[in-house]
Formats: sequence, C-alpha cells, structure tokens
Amino acid sequence: MYYRTYDAPNAAIYAPYDLMWWNYRPNGMQPPYQALQKSLHAIQEAVANESNTEKFYQKLLELSPSEEDRGVITSIHENERAHLQTLREIYFAFTGSQVPASPPTTVYKEPASYKEGLKTAIFNKWKTNLIAGELLAAMPTGYYQNLLAKIAVDNVTIVSKFNYLLANLR
Repeated sequence: MYYRTYDAPNAAIYAPYDLMWWNYRPNGMQPPYQALQKSLHAIQEAVANESNTEKFYQKLLELSPSEEDRGVITSIHENERAHLQTLREIYFAFTGSQVPASPPTTVYKEPASYKEGLKTAIFNKWKTNLIAGELLAAMPTGYYQNLLAKIAVDNVTIVSKFNYLLANLR
C-alpha cells in the first residue's frame, strides 16, 4: 500500500526531512521571488553605473580615429540609453516606484587608448549579456521576458559592432 507522506504511520518522524527539499532546484536556479529581487537589484546597479557608461562612451568618441567609427559608437550609445530606459520601466512595473538614485557601484577607469577601450567594451558587454540572461530567467511574464530578450540580442549586435571597429584598426 502506498502512503502519502502525511498519511504514513510514521509521518511525525519523517516530516522534517520532507520539508528539507521543498526549495531544492536541480537546475541551480533561485526560487522565483529571490530571483526577481536579485534582478531588481541588478537593474538598480545598472542605472547607478549610467554616469560611468556616459563617460566611457564620450571618451571612446574622443579617441575614435574616423567619422565612421564615431557613427557606430554613437549608435551603440543610443542603444545603451534605450536599454537603460527599458530597465527603468521594468523596475517601475514590478515595484511601483522609480529606480532610487545611488552613486555608481563601480569605479570609472578611463581607457588608455582606443583599442583598449574597444576591448574593455567587448568584455563589459559580455558580462552585461550574462546578467541579462539572469534577468530574463527571473521575469515572471512573457512581456518583460521579451523586452529583456531584445536587450540580450541587441547586446550581441553591439559586440559585433565593437568587433568590427576593432578589426578595422589592424
């Protein structure tokens, strides 16, 4: 005869062990509430670092060797601004409030050269795409998942543009 855990003759003995695994996730993902809280915190950090991003793109524009490079960097910068606005809207949708103003969480380091700036940008976009994947997995509804998927795809396009600029330097 099969017993449900709470109907078993020794249910009182085994009950604490059954509750141990209620939060177990074999894929390593966090429970939905914790993942959403972590995602909202990541959005706060991204918005807080906006001033560093602005400075970085301004420096890349100054260092860029050609008008074509400046055009590509300007388009990337506009995409970045649109992504931050989308993240602000997502934050507002889930919290009902604007992203709180806070100082940047990272220290701005000015690129030494145009080539180093492009390499840094590629690496930072790679990290950003990893974070976007975590945000995407944490979003509970399709609409917000679609917005974050668009940001992730745009980030891949941005990395391609940076690679194009880096390849033209050689």
